[in-house]
Amino acid sequence: MIVIRIGQLADQLGVHRNTIRNWVKSGKLPARSMSGKRYLITEAEFGKLCQEFGIDRSSLKLKYVPGAPVTTREVGVLEENVRPIGRRSERLLDTSQWGDVCLTCGSCASACPVSGVDGFDPRKAVRMAVLGLDEQLVASQWPWKCTLCGKCEEACPMNVEIVALLHRVRGLRERSRVPGPLHKGVLMCLEKGNNLGIPRNDFVSLLNEVSRELHDEGCPGFAAPVDVEGANLLVTINSKEPFAEPDDMKYWWKIFHAAGESWTIPSDYWEGVNWGLFTGDDEALKTIVGRLVENMHRLKCRTLLLPE
Repeated sequence: MIVIRIGQLADQLGVHRNTIRNWVKSGKLPARSMSGKRYLITEAEFGKLCQEFGIDRSSLKLKYVPGAPVTTREVGVLEENVRPIGRRSERLLDTSQWGDVCLTCGSCASACPVSGVDGFDPRKAVRMAVLGLDEQLVASQWPWKCTLCGKCEEACPMNVEIVALLHRVRGLRERSRVPGPLHKGVLMCLEKGNNLGIPRNDFVSLLNEVSRELHDEGCPGFAAPVDVEGANLLVTINSKEPFAEPDDMKYWWKIFHAAGESWTIPSDYWEGVNWGLFTGDDEALKTIVGRLVENMHRLKCRTLLLPE
């Protein structure tokens, strides 16, 4: 028998380590696992592998150990003890093996600010996707507890794209079952141009009113630049500010005024928060981003600023 290591064999054959693992799992490469991430393979099977890939066995440093050839046998399992978990799919993962690299080490869970809320654990979400439990994950509230902050991915030693996974899960939820305020906000933004449906005239009037206040507060001659062509900055606004907290806009404006910056605010499609991202609605996300890009071209601005 010959002892092989997955990584070493993958380098010799010029394939990925997961390819070797899949060969072993499928039986294409009859091998028996042993300690230390090593496998045992018969000399005959290893010879076939070398012949298939044109490898000179004499150039390899091989470790031989005594042992019986690898055999397979049928194992009877009582039907009542079998727990169905579902078929792997590519709805949640680009490839069915993508989540297998997860070590369930807990680094993501320890970094996650909402881990433990209603039982949420990023590790469990990844395992559900790997095991084909798509419907259960999509129907759960876990993806909506996630803040999409990305701390889990920063902490993950295997670089599992957990945020992308949960974004895709959100996108598979029926739109009528997306959390109400978020879904309504997306629809309102598509129809009115901002998440809260503020009319254009009301928005421009508010900008002028806040400008007058800034003039009185120590910024003489200040006027919010609306639809100014050729400005350096195109500045977006979070709709909650003109709706409920208009004074918050003054902080940025004072900086621009003091710095003599060239900037402008579009009178239409000025929303700086894209709820299409938060709801997994990629089509809405693209539409909202496209409107900002159109504003950039229309007003000939050089830089887009998203204060949000």
